[in-house]
Amino acid sequence: MIEFDSKFSKSYSTAYRWFVVTGVVVVMLIFFLAFNFFNALTDNQLDARQQFLNKQVELVAKEIQNRFETTYEDLIFFVNNLEPWTYERGNNEEIAFEMRARRIFNNHRNILDTLIVAFPNKTVSFHFDERNNFIKSILNPNESIATESQNKIKFENPSKAVEIHGIFNLDRFLGDELGNYYLGLSSEKLLYKNGEIFGLYEYLPRSGYRILSTTMEELDKDIKNGLRGGYQGFLVNEIESKQFEAIIFQYPFNLYPLEDTLSVVFIQDKRIATAGIYSTYFYLLIGLMFLLLVVILILYRFIKNARISNEILKENSEKIEGLFRQQSLLLQESKGFIYFQDADRKMISVSDEVKDVLGYESEDFKANFHKFISKEDLKKLNNVITESIDNKNDNFSLEFDFLHKNGEWLRVRVFEKLFFDDLGQFTGNVGICTDSNERYLSEQELLRSNNRLISVLKSLPDIIFIYSNEGVFLDYFVQDDSMLISPAKESMGKSINEVLPEPLSEEIMNGFEKARTSGKLVTIEFEALSKSGKKFFETRLFKLDEERMISIARDITGQKLWEKGLQEAMESAELSNKAKSEFLANMSHEIRTPMNGLLGIIGLMEKTQLSKDQKEFLQVIKDSGQSLSVIINDILDYSKIEAGMMKLEGSVFHFKNEIEKILKIFSALIQEKNIKLKYQFGPLIPEYLELDKEKLGQILFNLIGNAIKFTPNDGEISLQMSGELFLESNIILNFSISDSGIGIPEDKISSLIEPFVQVDGSATREYRGTGLGLAISNKLIELMGGELRIESKENKGSTFSFNVFGKIWKEEEQILDVTSSKEEEDFNWEQMADSFPMEILLVEDNETNLKFMKMLMKELGYEVVIAFNGLEAVNFVKERDFDLIFMDIQMPKMNGLEATKIIKDLERKKNIPIVGLSANAFQGDINEALAVGMDAYLAKPVQVKDIALIIKKHFDIKVKKEIN
Repeated sequence: MIEFDSKFSKSYSTAYRWFVVTGVVVVMLIFFLAFNFFNALTDNQLDARQQFLNKQVELVAKEIQNRFETTYEDLIFFVNNLEPWTYERGNNEEIAFEMRARRIFNNHRNILDTLIVAFPNKTVSFHFDERNNFIKSILNPNESIATESQNKIKFENPSKAVEIHGIFNLDRFLGDELGNYYLGLSSEKLLYKNGEIFGLYEYLPRSGYRILSTTMEELDKDIKNGLRGGYQGFLVNEIESKQFEAIIFQYPFNLYPLEDTLSVVFIQDKRIATAGIYSTYFYLLIGLMFLLLVVILILYRFIKNARISNEILKENSEKIEGLFRQQSLLLQESKGFIYFQDADRKMISVSDEVKDVLGYESEDFKANFHKFISKEDLKKLNNVITESIDNKNDNFSLEFDFLHKNGEWLRVRVFEKLFFDDLGQFTGNVGICTDSNERYLSEQELLRSNNRLISVLKSLPDIIFIYSNEGVFLDYFVQDDSMLISPAKESMGKSINEVLPEPLSEEIMNGFEKARTSGKLVTIEFEALSKSGKKFFETRLFKLDEERMISIARDITGQKLWEKGLQEAMESAELSNKAKSEFLANMSHEIRTPMNGLLGIIGLMEKTQLSKDQKEFLQVIKDSGQSLSVIINDILDYSKIEAGMMKLEGSVFHFKNEIEKILKIFSALIQEKNIKLKYQFGPLIPEYLELDKEKLGQILFNLIGNAIKFTPNDGEISLQMSGELFLESNIILNFSISDSGIGIPEDKISSLIEPFVQVDGSATREYRGTGLGLAISNKLIELMGGELRIESKENKGSTFSFNVFGKIWKEEEQILDVTSSKEEEDFNWEQMADSFPMEILLVEDNETNLKFMKMLMKELGYEVVIAFNGLEAVNFVKERDFDLIFMDIQMPKMNGLEATKIIKDLERKKNIPIVGLSANAFQGDINEALAVGMDAYLAKPVQVKDIALIIKKHFDIKVKKEIN
């Protein structure tokens, strides 16, 4: 019995121990599971709170930025619609303007503090006082427009000379916006601004918060890089003297055009965020004690799996959120938005970018989008959709017009992806709508330009064919098939060898290959038997582009018949022109020589002591001499044109800069007469052009000068310039100069372009001149391939329009600035020999010019050696060393060109600079002088300053050579 009891006692004791051990294990397991469950609940609570703060901080930042952008856009719209005469046309305009200003304040009261509007003659200020009264103030002319403030933005409309200064109360605005959001207990709404943290007190941001350094450095770095972020760190509230561990989320934003670095920062006390679960967990723990071990194990497994799932979900959410951010950026860059529709084509969702593209709010667009499409386009869209659904197409694309909220039609392109279920039933679609208005307008303009080009080509009498690089006919522009060997239509698709007979086909193909491989124009003259008989043709072959060639042929039969007679006439004309050229050269020399002495002596006399009457007499002589010089230049220019001596000399230049240089020449006269000069460049005007810049400038100088001369004080002049592209790299430049001057009688217009003709030819006429300006301009325009047109009405004004041909230059050209420097303008040449010593040889045979040059050199302080002809000059150079030679051209025994050539051939004397000094002013004379070795050329009459600058220039060159 005792043994039994002992065994039972041992068995019981063992079972009890196992029970206790099992119970302890179970209790420990329960507490272990409870502890892990508590941690999981805490983590989930923190995750939920973090997601809430992350979403809220993004909403607040975007709302602040959108509200500020709306205010900025409204003020831009406001300034663009202001008129400078608002306070000059009566009370109605003033009242309307002030009502608009008040609406601006009402719409943006929480951000806009003061609005100052500056008109050309008046400045008006608006603000609300402390009693909410709308106050308007008129600022004095001498009163500052606005105080300096970093929250001030200036909006300008230069075309109307008005501007707006908006002073913003950012503290109030940001405080109001942050105050609209509730985050719960122990949460803080902060604002990051330029490296500082501000809290919200009475709806106004104030300093007093500080995030500890490590977290603050990370937060500051992300904000400056424009990145949103979430952090955990310690926050110090210096106002309430407390510190706590916090969950921190920030979302950066900007208030363009302000340069502040800004971000919304939301803070949650980490301890408070999880405090609510303790009491709940206590009762839950009691319940867990009564649950079975299996239930606990299942629950633990469930919580663990849930936690893993949450982490996976969080990771996937972040990835999806990143994709959506990328999508938003792409849509903003492409000016587009996404929309979703159900099976009934009802709009169920649309992205926020719709407002940026079409101006509508999302809800408005979803409800009424079909009303913003024209009936024709809506019908076309529905037909395409129906056809795509019937054919089970996956997608389609269509372009049509959409009505923008501002009332303008906008060209858009939609791409829709269609969805079908397993039974093939349409279930809905997703679409992307993008703004294609700019591309559409460009395509339309290109189409119109091509149509104009085709119209020009079709109107030409020439025979035009387009070929492939293999010589196969691709297209044609032919007015009369009877001029061809065979009809143009029958040639399409055939090669040149198949259409043209031998040996003509071989000749054409040789020219064709030469033009194709070299890229240069090839001209061929040939004889062919057409339907209308034997004809002579001149054809030009050149590359149209990399894949096509073009030929332009012209009937020159008549030209050939006249060639012989024309050749004889040309020979006679050449003899006549040669005689005329010699006469012009001699006349130029004979007139300019005494003019040189006259104007030169006047320049020297101005430096002497003269009485008041003598100065007035001298000024009259000087003005008369300069006027005579201008008249002589006009006569010689016209004579050169008539003699066929005027040639085009093309150069590449910046077109707009050159036009503005010409206009600046007249600035003083325009200001004196208070004339309003307007000029405008058309959209097709290229940046760089190749044509004769000097002759174009002479034309514009004459026409604009006439417009200013005949326009009364306070008048207006308009210069309009446009271009028409022709055969890719060529352009027709159209100019129109309009004025509000005295006008021209209708019966006088046709005779104005004749030489020496003026509207008022009487001796008592008010406006003086030679009457050659328009005649020369007309001849130059014709020389440049254009035509001058004149329209005028008496007492209302005149319009002079013309066109010239040029070539578009697509590469930038470094253009030499030939304007004199300020140093040259201020150069004091009196007794300059002390500073710039030079040994000078003067070669001159004319007594008058010799006296003038001696006096001039004496005024400069130089004792010069004089030679009376080229032969004497050569002998002097052989015997002595000179630093500079002034050489006349026409002299007895040996002229200046021959003497220059001999001197330049002397081994030890060839580096002596020689400056031509002649009355021969033709470009050919100048080119010839430079070709034989002259270093520079001065056409008489010369100015004292010109001589002085030439001496200074060569002295500087001499000094540099000696240093080197």
